[in-house]
Amino acid sequence: MRVRVDNLQVRVTDLPFDAPEAESLLKPFIASFCGIPEKDILDYEVAAKSVDGRRKPPSLVYSLHVELKNGTSPRFGKVPEPETFHMPENPNRLTHPIVVGSGPAGLLAGWLLAATGCRPLILDRGFDVDTRAADIARFRAGRVLNPESNYLLGEGGAGTFSDGKLYTRTRDPNIRFVLEAFVRCGAPPEILYLKRPHIGSDRLPGMIAGIRREIEEMGGTFRFGCGVRSILVRGGRCTGVVTLSGEEIEAPAVLVGHGLGGRDLTRELVRMGLEMQLKGFQVGCRIEHPQEMIDHNQFGLRKRPAFLGAAEYNFVSHPPNRKGISTFCMCPGGEIVPSTTFPGRLSTNGMSPYRRDGEFANSCLISTMEPDTFATPEAAFEFLAGLETRAFELGGGDYTAPGQSAAGFVRGEAKLTGAGTSYCFGLKAAPLHWLFPKQESAALSAALLHFEKICPGFMNRGTLVGVETYISSPVRFLRNEHGESSLPGLFLAGEGAGAAGGIMSAAADGLRVATGMLT
Repeated sequence: MRVRVDNLQVRVTDLPFDAPEAESLLKPFIASFCGIPEKDILDYEVAAKSVDGRRKPPSLVYSLHVELKNGTSPRFGKVPEPETFHMPENPNRLTHPIVVGSGPAGLLAGWLLAATGCRPLILDRGFDVDTRAADIARFRAGRVLNPESNYLLGEGGAGTFSDGKLYTRTRDPNIRFVLEAFVRCGAPPEILYLKRPHIGSDRLPGMIAGIRREIEEMGGTFRFGCGVRSILVRGGRCTGVVTLSGEEIEAPAVLVGHGLGGRDLTRELVRMGLEMQLKGFQVGCRIEHPQEMIDHNQFGLRKRPAFLGAAEYNFVSHPPNRKGISTFCMCPGGEIVPSTTFPGRLSTNGMSPYRRDGEFANSCLISTMEPDTFATPEAAFEFLAGLETRAFELGGGDYTAPGQSAAGFVRGEAKLTGAGTSYCFGLKAAPLHWLFPKQESAALSAALLHFEKICPGFMNRGTLVGVETYISSPVRFLRNEHGESSLPGLFLAGEGAGAAGGIMSAAADGLRVATGMLT
């Protein structure tokens, strides 16, 4: 007999401190919670897991599927039937469509199109994960950026060299299917039940390559180093793409999942007259702390047990009469990296390995630029380019990042405290409070003061690093219920379309739009 047990809470201090993981030690806690003998529990599996740090010490909170001996009197509900992904059909026998981009949206769209016999051609301006990793290593060694292969561009998109956070607010039924595909291709199995799952920058490249191999085995084809400059239009319909080299490739339908790194293509689609609207988008900067400080504040423990994992946080500031600030893309035990595709510009991102065992924690403090801030998409993109250029120059013009102590930011002092940094090219003291518009700087100062109250040391031990500008798009292209743009035959998906925000929502959107192509 299988039952579901919800809200099982286990205090971390009730588990052996040196236990490598907690999931194999739950039987006595299940028995006590259910009021049954341990011997009546035949097996169990974790359905969901989270950490409740509202009280100190924190507790692990589980939902479980428990197999009991027949005749045991449970007080709990039955195990629900899992949601099943229904593979769409290909009634119109679509073949050889083009998918532009191999980030989460493009990869999952390509997978579905290959699985339904469409034999898609997937184009990416960047390169496969192995080539990309080598180009990033050369960038870190010599500070010479390859604008076609970097932390932002290439197979897997910006998420490949990141923390690989998979939590999302979307309730799209495709999410479970995406997670299962990731596990099948090399992601850790616990992403299926963790409340805030992640994969890690050390495991993501292998998983991405695994998805590519599945697509190729089902008849899909990849062309790396093949960027798209524009869209072919004949008879008022999309009939293919024009590559950066001028090659015209015809196709019965095109799905563009170009991501935030594809700004040039976004601007081209706007120039072509595709129906769109300006939307709010975010800018900000990274803040970095010693991970042990975050652990202590969040967990209330002098030393963190290994099974607990590095502490995270999610803070929001809503001061009266000022813009709000929130933390975003928090990377426990991680590092800050230069995530840019344009030489002479600088934008940051955060990443962390699967174990999240680095010395530093970082996150982005973000402010939203409202849709009416700029009159045109071009003005918004020029604003972002200006921020990136000024940050590059403040750092000294060699990808060193401008940095400032968080307390110095609030006081208007361009100082660094010497606390160290994970950023690979180091920091140069700079007045970041002058870099942002006055409204954003004032909101950041108010937020830092507020966060210091709820997390002592957040301002006084924090270091602000660079700017972050690849968070969301200023443009949302209008689509019909199938994901088709105002140009028939052209489908748009993911973050570059302004239709997603993060790995999971982009992947789910790619599946949804690819399904729309088949109808």
